[in-house]
Amino acid sequence: MNKEHMVQRESGGAAPDDGLRPVESITPPLILEALKGGVLGQDDALRFVSVAIYKHTTGKVPGNIILIGNSGTGKTTIMNNIQRLYDELPEYVPFRAMALINANLLVDSDRMEFRPERLLAAVEQRARSVIGHPPTAAELKETMERATICVDEIDKMSSILAGKPNAIGVALQQGILTLMEGERIPIKTHVMADGEDRPVTLEIDTKGMMFICGGAFEGLYDQVFSRVTNPSSGESLRSVAVRSADGQVTIEVRFSLADYFKIEDLFTYGMVPQFIARLDNTVLLADLGVNALKQILLSAFDSPFVRSRRYLAVMGIDLEIEDLAASIIAEQAEKHSRTGARALRAIFSKIINPIEFDPWNNGALEDTAKGRKRLVVTAAMVRRPLGLA
Repeated sequence: MNKEHMVQRESGGAAPDDGLRPVESITPPLILEALKGGVLGQDDALRFVSVAIYKHTTGKVPGNIILIGNSGTGKTTIMNNIQRLYDELPEYVPFRAMALINANLLVDSDRMEFRPERLLAAVEQRARSVIGHPPTAAELKETMERATICVDEIDKMSSILAGKPNAIGVALQQGILTLMEGERIPIKTHVMADGEDRPVTLEIDTKGMMFICGGAFEGLYDQVFSRVTNPSSGESLRSVAVRSADGQVTIEVRFSLADYFKIEDLFTYGMVPQFIARLDNTVLLADLGVNALKQILLSAFDSPFVRSRRYLAVMGIDLEIEDLAASIIAEQAEKHSRTGARALRAIFSKIINPIEFDPWNNGALEDTAKGRKRLVVTAAMVRRPLGLA
């Protein structure tokens, strides 16, 4: 049973005349379950995202959020799965216009001006795709005004750069702030009227849009770490017992931004207080631990192991991996906390590339009862190329 059918079956409430449920019946817990199928290891963050989606789709209060997390922790994956949710549920047809744009494209660096028309151009393009036919003015306006806007790399638009004021960053944050507060922006476009495609100027009201800002905020980690480790801070890093894939236990000192973050840290970083105040929640994505990375390796659709399994299946070879081998790979990837799940690809490629090049002559193929071949990635096969043997 797919997520769409699961959500439809479990939600309550009376259905409207068109057979669809009221969006109010698609509650945050149901949204969370649908999102968890495509985003692994970030359940806490997804709870905030689920509430934001519910607020947006019911139209009662704004659901604007900011996602903060190291590269590879899943910011883009979350955004992609919000789009997947909109696309799968028929109740969310009015909200399917979703645009992702890089923050630095929204500011004219020569004039230090915020350029909202660039954002709305991306929204319009997506809205026309969603509508699926030459739209009327009312159709285009309504679809655009319910859009979800994803602004990536918002951290690169800090109001402070190298210790000095950054006018471009201030212009961007103030510009997005104005949109979140609700602004009517005229756009020149063309729509169907009386059976003809005619030029018009539409006034787009942004107050009904949802804004999701995201960024790695790499300097924020060092900033908070320095604050915590300052002798006068009264805080200290935590020591944890870590059991390796081979069963060895070590005591390590770990730093997690979520454990020490304060909203004031964003102001020190260079985010304008008024901008942050318009966001409903600041969502910190967790650094992925060994268990989450192992789950991603084994289950995520675009994980390097799953991709290699599909590749070798074309040759009639069923690829499998020992549990210990997967644990060792995840353990090595976890050491690269600043690259998150992306570290899995670099590590797994060292192991799988020779196999993908010539799977027939590596001595690991086995015959199966179905007449196919089977290749199992063992712990020994993992340790050798990683220098752990």
